[in-house]
Amino acid sequence: MTFEQLVALGSLVLAVVTIGLTMRRDSATEEERHAARAAEQQVMTDKLDSISDMSRETRDTVREMSRQLSEHSRELARIETRIEDHDRRLAAIEQRCDTRLVAGTD
Repeated sequence: MTFEQLVALGSLVLAVVTIGLTMRRDSATEEERHAARAAEQQVMTDKLDSISDMSRETRDTVREMSRQLSEHSRELARIETRIEDHDRRLAAIEQRCDTRLVAGTD
């Protein structure tokens, strides 16, 4: 084997080893990227779950507030009816008092 052939063979071996090491490095880098992407997706999923939970709590709170508002509206209607009744009765009492006061002074 001549020196030139030996150098060519050495260059070929060096090129193959370099290509192999580059492929190994690229493979490791790709695995790291994949792991980073998976971790990022997990964080995003956790945040979405948290938002979903808060949304459910907000919806439940709004439903409870709507129920309470309906109850308060019904109670307010009952109170207004009672006040109107009391106003009517008070007006009738005042009218009787005015009629008797006028009748009593004649």
